Formats: sequence, structure tokens, C-alpha cells
Amino acid sequence: MSKNRVWNKGKRNGGGGPAPGTGYKEKLAEAARAEGKNPEIDYNNPINQVRPMKRENWVERPARVVREQPKT
Repeated sequence: MSKNRVWNKGKRNGGGGPAPGTGYKEKLAEAARAEGKNPEIDYNNPINQVRPMKRENWVERPARVVREQPKT
């Protein structure tokens, strides 16, 4: 098969190259643009709150019973 004539254009299989937007320089440029923006955190959202766990409905498991082998 010649180059660029394969069904699976992988890393070393006939070209294709990396997906757009995954390059190192592109990621640095995106980070520089987003660096000045700090999102505000909504503390009223339950996802952003830290609370103690509810332990009322926890289930206690019995201890593991280790059976002794019969002596013969």
C-alpha cells in the first residue's frame, strides 16, 4: 500500500497526524488565554459544599468467621 491509502491513518501508518488542538504550543496558547479568568464558585450549590457524611443508614457487617479444618 502506498502512503495515505490506508483505512487506519494512525501515528505511523500512512500519515493522518495528531488531532487538531492537541499540540503542545496550542495547549500553551489556550492556557495563556484562560489564565486571567477565575470562575466564581457558587457555595450554595451542594456539589461545592463540604458536609459530614450521613451515617444513620450504614449497615454493619458481621465479622468474618474462619472455620477450622477438621483434624483427621
